[in-house]
Amino acid sequence: MTLETQTITDINTEELWSAVLGDLQLQLPEHSYNTWLKGTSITSIDEKIVHILVKSTFALDWLERRCYQSIEKTLEKITGNKYNVNFVIQATSPSNSISQAKPSLHNNKITSFNSAYTFETFIEGPSNSLALNAAIAVSSREQNPYNPLFLYSDVGLGKTHLLHAIANSSNQNGNKVVYTTGEKFTNEFIFSIRDKSTERFKASYIGTDVLLIDDIQFISGKEQTQEGFFHIFNDLRQNGTKIVISSDQAPNKLNNFQQRLSSRFEWGLIADIQRPSLETRIAIIEHKLASLNLSLEYSTIENIAKHANKNIRQIEGMLNKLSAHATLMNLSLTPDNITNLLQSYNQQHRSQALTKDIILTNVAKYYGIEPNAIQGKQRSALIANARQITMFLLKKELNATTVEIGRFLGDRNHSTIIHGIEKITRTQQSSQDQQTQIQEIRNSLY
Repeated sequence: MTLETQTITDINTEELWSAVLGDLQLQLPEHSYNTWLKGTSITSIDEKIVHILVKSTFALDWLERRCYQSIEKTLEKITGNKYNVNFVIQATSPSNSISQAKPSLHNNKITSFNSAYTFETFIEGPSNSLALNAAIAVSSREQNPYNPLFLYSDVGLGKTHLLHAIANSSNQNGNKVVYTTGEKFTNEFIFSIRDKSTERFKASYIGTDVLLIDDIQFISGKEQTQEGFFHIFNDLRQNGTKIVISSDQAPNKLNNFQQRLSSRFEWGLIADIQRPSLETRIAIIEHKLASLNLSLEYSTIENIAKHANKNIRQIEGMLNKLSAHATLMNLSLTPDNITNLLQSYNQQHRSQALTKDIILTNVAKYYGIEPNAIQGKQRSALIANARQITMFLLKKELNATTVEIGRFLGDRNHSTIIHGIEKITRTQQSSQDQQTQIQEIRNSLY
């Protein structure tokens, strides 16, 4: 079954775009999706043209240059029809219009937030409990007990949800809240330099009660942008502004950052978000199904949770695919049909197959050493630890034999490999730091 233009209703249009966004969310980096695609919608479909509402000329330009073909292909994949795409800029009221000669940098900041992202809709589990409770504390207390609060995780695990939840809660309390992304901050700062309005740009943050910066890693290597952010950060913090920052790396792992800036990120509380456990993934799926008005047997939900073991974005992508086929293609969600859809989904989104070389390279990169040092004879504490972690991950992630591991790591013998694996197994149980390191390396593998 394919969609015919004349049969598309408003609700079908909304469901179609929700399914498209769910797929695109898996194709794009999180910061790009959140900055340019989140909040878009289909206004109409006519003559095989899908008209998509975007928020600004910045968004229109970026989507046309970077995402046009991806959107067209995703539309065709979901509907079975070929559509052209036309981006339409959201109209603004005269009082909020932006002068072309002198854009209002303050008006460019996001002060309306995703109402679906609240603390009530965030599913708590062992992997995110610290981050959630710290976020609640920041939004509910007059003074930020952790300033700044720095949240970090791999993509799709809930950082943006928590930032919007803080924004929604703080906004209800009458606070002036500014949410922006590292990419958007950079674009606005560059514009202010070109327009010779950097002081006006910095002044636009004055009086902010809560500042939320998503994906700060985007300003990596951008010296002038970091300099500008450094001064804004200092001024706001000294004046009592609550600051919350998110990133895909811990502060001490951010590359090409001014040390004086990254060290300030460590002044408050650093909270990481790990991959959700099976039980948490089941709870997330049940919550999402309720919002989609779908009902599935528990065994089917558990099956989906076992397939969707990477992040929350993957879960949402799978469920959006199921919802799209159920509502747009009139497909009955039987266990067999769901299994086939999950297999198809995994085939489409399968990442690079994990290999011994990938594990070795990622461990070496994490510790800042060369891969051949791990495979060689050096026995410094750093290299020996990295070597044993490599042994551990080769066994746990690839189920490699001790003979295979020994041969790969410089022809080491069976007892050496066994000793290394057992040592890491023990130390990660007793050392939170070691456990965190291994989890961060694991996150980088997938």
